[in-house]
Amino acid sequence: MKKRILLSLAALFFCSTTIIKAAAGTPEEIESWWKAGKTLPLETTAKYPFKELRITNDTGVNVLIDMAHKCDFFTLWNLGRQLNSRGIRTVGSHATLDSVLTPGSPCRVRIPVASGVYPFAWWPAAKFNVVLTEGAAHYPGYIAEERRALKKFISGGGGLIVSGSRITDSKTADEWSLNTMLAEYDAAVLAGTEVYEGRRWARLKVSADWEIVLKGKNGNPVYAQRKYGNGRIALIASSGLYRFDRKDKEDTRKKTGFLADVVKWAAAGSPPVGGEARFPTARSSGGGIYPESEKRLDGIVCFYSKNQTPELLETMSTDFPAITQDLYAWLPSPKPDQPMYLILCSGSGGGWAVNAYLPKEASTISTSPNGIRSIFGHEQAHTMSGPCRAANHPFGGNQGEEHAGWFQGKINAKYNGDTGPNRRCNQVFIKGYDGSRKTPEQIFKKANLEKWRTGHDRLMIWYTWQKLDDRYGPTWYPRWRWVQANRWKNDPDRKLTWEEAIEDMSIAVGEDLFGFFAKTGKKLSRQRFEKATFMGKTMILPVAPIEPTPPGNVCLDPITDYTKPITTKRPADAGY
Repeated sequence: MKKRILLSLAALFFCSTTIIKAAAGTPEEIESWWKAGKTLPLETTAKYPFKELRITNDTGVNVLIDMAHKCDFFTLWNLGRQLNSRGIRTVGSHATLDSVLTPGSPCRVRIPVASGVYPFAWWPAAKFNVVLTEGAAHYPGYIAEERRALKKFISGGGGLIVSGSRITDSKTADEWSLNTMLAEYDAAVLAGTEVYEGRRWARLKVSADWEIVLKGKNGNPVYAQRKYGNGRIALIASSGLYRFDRKDKEDTRKKTGFLADVVKWAAAGSPPVGGEARFPTARSSGGGIYPESEKRLDGIVCFYSKNQTPELLETMSTDFPAITQDLYAWLPSPKPDQPMYLILCSGSGGGWAVNAYLPKEASTISTSPNGIRSIFGHEQAHTMSGPCRAANHPFGGNQGEEHAGWFQGKINAKYNGDTGPNRRCNQVFIKGYDGSRKTPEQIFKKANLEKWRTGHDRLMIWYTWQKLDDRYGPTWYPRWRWVQANRWKNDPDRKLTWEEAIEDMSIAVGEDLFGFFAKTGKKLSRQRFEKATFMGKTMILPVAPIEPTPPGNVCLDPITDYTKPITTKRPADAGY
């Protein structure tokens, strides 16, 4: 009973930004919470338990895979499953370590409420035997609260497996928070490298209290381990020692086996937790455990860990709302009846978007302001449908990668100084092409042309869209989507053919685009679209005077009324 009271008090303290009058329990109450941008309380989570992990020959050992200091797709979606196949339970976490290492402390997760509905909720942290963490210089560091929590965890019998990374200079090594943490255990990652099995790894230094398990060519440790208090610490020069190639079964077997052995050694300071393995999982998104901190912006709820860099937090607070405003100005879309949940993660680039279930979620994985602006622009565009629901076009789909990348390119140009054609789509040209009018085979690279001729090529799509921006300005895009929606409103689930989609485009711009697409090498059933009937009116479409010449730069002009015909067109193509 006392433990239950303490958990409730912890939840109330942890959710101090939310006034909890009563636990949400019914699907209707739960929906109102997540649509309001709130994380559900512990009491609700208890009613919707997770499925048990699939563990082969369960050892009962619980491992926390820390991603608050470095996150990537391998750690998100591949590593845990392989350890599960070795009998080891895993939970991935984007929260700072001090937030999750006290059993029962509230952690933000997604809970399985109904089919397609997995709202954010607080979940009492499990007890862990081992923490697996990986550091990288210039990424969010190990803050003092985390270092204290880890020391207490290890002293009490927990295991720590920490991977370093290569450092080029002593100043960086001296200032790195990972080395501040390792200094308490008489170890460090030094500047320079060590050679092991033909590869260069980080150079480690350990005291005599450590047992060196693997040495490099020059005698420096590549893997060392020691006992500390009742617990154990394993220091590995690089996660490359256990990062496997999923397509290589032998590599996967060897490296997963190595890590599983390290985990078992590190876990020996405390008895296996055991019990049911009902843990949050990633579900093709960012889980299991999400960052503990949050900030509310206009239409956005941002989750971030306490150790996130001030520079990225300032970018999130200032630029994300401005980027959202720009995107909606370029592509008017219905505003969702729920906030966008955005996760700020630490890594070298990338992100994800969840649109398959609710609430929707997007993430940036970057430590660069330019990087998170770019990724956020991409993921936000994924959520934008255009003026109204429409049949799906074949240019990558209405809200697909091409669509998101197109607007990402505009954001890159405006905020990151990425000048030139949108998404550098001029890369489709054969080197040395000067804009003279030749056959597609003499203009475009073979690899792009072959995919484009009868199918799909991302750069060729962006190139054709850039050429339309060049002639018609950016209004053509929302007008195309508006025409598409109105023309196929009686068949909104239709998957359009290339010909139908180019007809929609031609109606949108008021000129026949079939000839232009044919000149790019696109194989179509016809090359002329002379006349169209749209919204009860007959249109005569002159041939668009666009040639497959080099594209212009990203167009950041404001759009005009997309429901009206485009009357102001730039001069016939002359190489812009």
